Amino acid sequence: MATSFKGLYLCLPKQAQPTRIRAEDGEHGQLTLSREDYEARGGQPPWQSLPWAGEEALAPDATGKDIPDTSM
Repeated sequence: MATSFKGLYLCLPKQAQPTRIRAEDGEHGQLTLSREDYEARGGQPPWQSLPWAGEEALAPDATGKDIPDTSM
């Protein structure tokens, strides 16, 4: 099992501090992590920078990078 996860988006319902984050593991599988588990994994994008499910991601300097415009 992969030990690193890339944050994809925050899971609804919207709230000040989400309880779930959708992440992609090192083998490109997806799973839902609690915010605490996601934060404990270090080296990940801060959960505050992730978009909500279905909303556009904020990527101010995405020029030349392979970053989707919206979350999955």
